[in-house]
Amino acid sequence: MRTKSFLVLAVISLCLVFLASTTAYAQAPAGPNRPAAVPAGYVITPFGYFHPSCVRQLASGETLLSGGHVIQHANGSVEDVPACAYPRYTTRGQVIPAGAKPGPASIGHAWIVDGDVITNTSYGNITATWTVPPAPTSYDRQTIYFFPGLEDIDNVVSIIQPVLGWNADFAKAWGIASWNCCTSGTTWESTPVKVNVGDSILGVTASTCGAGTLSCPTWDITTTDQTTGGTTLLGNSPNEGQTFNWAFAGALEVYNVNQCSDYPPGGSLTFDVALYDYNLVQVSNPAWSITNWAKGLTPQCNYGGQVSPTQVTLTYGSGGGGGPVVSLVPTSLTWGKIPVGSSGAAKKVTLTNTGGTALDIASIAVSGDFALTTVKATKKITPCVDGLTVPPAGSCVIKAVFSPLQIGARTGDVTFTDNASNSPQQVPLSGKGK
Repeated sequence: MRTKSFLVLAVISLCLVFLASTTAYAQAPAGPNRPAAVPAGYVITPFGYFHPSCVRQLASGETLLSGGHVIQHANGSVEDVPACAYPRYTTRGQVIPAGAKPGPASIGHAWIVDGDVITNTSYGNITATWTVPPAPTSYDRQTIYFFPGLEDIDNVVSIIQPVLGWNADFAKAWGIASWNCCTSGTTWESTPVKVNVGDSILGVTASTCGAGTLSCPTWDITTTDQTTGGTTLLGNSPNEGQTFNWAFAGALEVYNVNQCSDYPPGGSLTFDVALYDYNLVQVSNPAWSITNWAKGLTPQCNYGGQVSPTQVTLTYGSGGGGGPVVSLVPTSLTWGKIPVGSSGAAKKVTLTNTGGTALDIASIAVSGDFALTTVKATKKITPCVDGLTVPPAGSCVIKAVFSPLQIGARTGDVTFTDNASNSPQQVPLSGKGK
């Protein structure tokens, strides 16, 4: 194995600015961090923003033939795909003319942390399993990706990977797809499949050649939901002349993350991984290492990880796998004009523990012309009360009512006191008496 050097920094800026899907949802504006120069309707890809016509999705049974510009359909017919005719833009908004080779692009708020390793020869297969985490507790139009994959560190053209994405192919939901970017200026994605929280995902990136092939021309990228049986394949995907000597046991890629609660609760995700050399023999100790690409970016959310020969865990989010962290949604409550002596409708606040250990609520207090009211417990709803213990990724609910005692603007707070490092937390309350 050879060690990483400053070459890696150049490579990461070239290729690891990841991807989004080709569905109508993903073609919507990408959020508050989208550069102003990027035209409306452009989508995020591994090399920045592409025109939607240059992001192609292969249907089940279709194959991208070697050379990267011909599709073989399920019925055996072939279709020549023209090269992309539109310019693309880096994540910072710099234009790259149509037909230009991929150029450097800032990682921006994209590639965050990974567990990776490099070899002097090549790899022939990487297999990983991981579990779909809960949906984020706050929504900033963010997109979250988790994936293993392969690249060529000496000749970066594309990255091939089976991908789990949140708010990517499916709005505010998790989905899986297999990707290869970019042949003839086009990004290729297999048909996405919707998955559920808690499902087990299997990702396999495998050479189609026999043992001993240093640079196999084609690769099969398969992403499977082992819980439901749903699967999606990008078959015979061309290697574009690359030798895949850079392996990722697991990586985290994001767009439009503005606060740590934009990440899935729990603070970590583990990949169980098997890596094989070009002789298709499993590497007994790949010497995975954690690389944090997010240094200096905002927000900082305890990025890091741990490794073993067959497992890589990535940490992220407020908890980072550590102590309890409180997320409150919404962060404030407002009532309109309510007659003095009467009460407005009850409004709720959901508290979620996004950290890695249990949250112990010591007390919940309310001030001003406001009061807490009863929350009915169900299988899905736990009322927040003094003395409640909230497990990692767990939540509870309070409800407040506004009963103005005077005419005019009235304010108050709900205050949570607990064992989180940022205790106490407050939710401002406001309304008007009439």
